Amino acid sequence: MAEARPTDPVDLVAAMAADESGAPLKEFYTLYASTVLALLMKMLGSRAEAEEILQDVFVELWRRAPQYDSSRGGVIAWVVTVARSRALDALRARSRRHGNDQLQFFSERHGIRTDGGRPDVLVSSTRWHQALRQAFQRLSEDQRSVLELSYFLGMSHGQIAETLNLPVGTVKSRILAGMRELRTMLPIIHRSMVA
Repeated sequence: MAEARPTDPVDLVAAMAADESGAPLKEFYTLYASTVLALLMKMLGSRAEAEEILQDVFVELWRRAPQYDSSRGGVIAWVVTVARSRALDALRARSRRHGNDQLQFFSERHGIRTDGGRPDVLVSSTRWHQALRQAFQRLSEDQRSVLELSYFLGMSHGQIAETLNLPVGTVKSRILAGMRELRTMLPIIHRSMVA
């Protein structure tokens, strides 16, 4: 009789942490490779470079699986964070090699400030990002995962449905429900920041 395989992403990460055979890693790769590749290609602008880094990302995820903590964020957020970090490393290395401003271009294009700026604006921005992060953590895992894929990776509803193996209607309703939740939480958080 075949051994039951974990279907929950958190269980799959636990299986990766406990199993050195690589079987859970293969399943994890199948589940998330297209998402990671899309993010890497968007950031790097090169499919060849994205495919090369893709392997490194999954090796790092496998290596770091024992340290994964679901209370700090969902599996998709963890995967995206590791992939984004590797892509930024590659952009920095490319910048050093070629002496160009590709990292700065990416940062400006995607709203990531890497320079100083006005202190009052930075403090306000930092507080807002912390409030948004806290509100995001209060969402259900289902809502958080579709919003992360939609707004942080720029994936379409169809791409999210394919990545998460869900009907498109379910993806749309989870995004809508998550946005409603955020709208109810953020004004309250914003008022407490200003007070």
